[in-house]
Amino acid sequence: MKAKAGDVYTVYNKYLKRYTACQVAYITPPDGVSKQPRAVVLSLDWVGDAPLTVEKLPHLRPLYKDFMYWHRELHLLRVSVEVPPQYTLVGTLPPFTDELCSTYGSWNDGYDVYLQMKWQEIPEERRRAFKEAMESDAETEIGSNLVKISSHRVMDKYTPFGSALELELLPCLSDIICEQWHPDLIEFLRGNPFIHELTLLNHSQKSLDLRGTSVGKLMLDMTGLEELWLGEETEQLLFQNEGPDTCTIYAAGCGSGLTLQFIGGYRPHPELSGLWGLHGIRLKDFDLSALTAVHPHLKELRLWGAPGNLQNFSAVAQFRELTNLSTFDLFGFDAADLPTPEQIPELRWFWMTSLPETAAQAAKQLWKGKPGMDLRITKPRKPEWLAQNLDNPFRGWDGAEHIPAAAAKRAARQYRKTRSQLMKLASQPGGDAQALEAVAAYTQAFNKMGFIETEERDEIYMALRGILDALPDGTLQKDALIEQFKQLRDF
Repeated sequence: MKAKAGDVYTVYNKYLKRYTACQVAYITPPDGVSKQPRAVVLSLDWVGDAPLTVEKLPHLRPLYKDFMYWHRELHLLRVSVEVPPQYTLVGTLPPFTDELCSTYGSWNDGYDVYLQMKWQEIPEERRRAFKEAMESDAETEIGSNLVKISSHRVMDKYTPFGSALELELLPCLSDIICEQWHPDLIEFLRGNPFIHELTLLNHSQKSLDLRGTSVGKLMLDMTGLEELWLGEETEQLLFQNEGPDTCTIYAAGCGSGLTLQFIGGYRPHPELSGLWGLHGIRLKDFDLSALTAVHPHLKELRLWGAPGNLQNFSAVAQFRELTNLSTFDLFGFDAADLPTPEQIPELRWFWMTSLPETAAQAAKQLWKGKPGMDLRITKPRKPEWLAQNLDNPFRGWDGAEHIPAAAAKRAARQYRKTRSQLMKLASQPGGDAQALEAVAAYTQAFNKMGFIETEERDEIYMALRGILDALPDGTLQKDALIEQFKQLRDF
């Protein structure tokens, strides 16, 4: 179905668990960003327990977005003229606006609409105080530190505080990072509707109850934790320590609105039978066979290798409700293990990057023709590539559009050469001067590469940091070597 100016659509919003509506404001011609016409979609200020009906069209109004740090503006987005099947056409109205929209995206899942509706539920007086603090240059005292009252984030490592209730002096605070436990933290959270992100490390708690808080994103050290009650609005739970946990996790709807991210290894959580999304990072070996019985309603599965191997990848076909699937730097499967459109009929976003060549070819053949599919299969790898690159931190450069193939090879060679040199020098007395020369050569090799930006700069640093971390303690002056790198780099 093609979008037309004035068309009004209704769609189920999974976050609100109710229906919302939008209007196609106008159709834009092709431009420098998009070679195809685009539909500019305006969100409408309407929510209902049932889909919008034609009788209610005359009462509709545009939705203005001003939640949290946004200044008041219409919620507009440039999207494809192809309307996804979950959107239902209700009728047509004269467009509410012809305001220019320069934001590109896709027919979204209604998350911004959800956030705006939740914002409007907060008492107006508190919302006004939030906005006033956001624009203020004034300071207040937290512990013994002066802090701007416009602060969005507080870290107890750098702004120590005793009682968490001191943070009430920061009216537009939304993110707290704690590296120690504060006994009245939960009390503070339950009284503050704006704290959306929370990081808890070294908390030493066996039980945590975050019910009644507004925390949407929780970064949590799972060490020693036995019971966890998530808040009703928690959408993301990101484990901060590697390996399986021993905690029982209680979430609204058995996790139906929750995405869980783990590091390295995962112990399936049967109490999260409705889990919406599962993300795995830094995977070495991961077996999918145990997941399908525990999380049968999974909608999103994203897996990142270190690189690593996937065992029983064919089990992904049992996730019949899956809509989003991606892998990165993962191997150990072939064409026969890939799911088909018949097995996962709801899949509409399928990205695989750095995968076995045979699997990449099959994925394109199986899924290329499915209507509405966002398919991206890149960096197919031959067996010989795997043999050469599994220990190469610059393997992601191979096949990147903006990085010359020769530069990717030079980076890998320089890494291996530097690693070999420093490992050898670490086993010899008095090798610091030569180590400085090796790091200088490493840095200068990358100085000659003109394409390096933020992501590549971080990868170059982390590759060197990884070499130094692998050296025995007390062998080379690691801090001096890092300082040498920082002084010589010009990228």
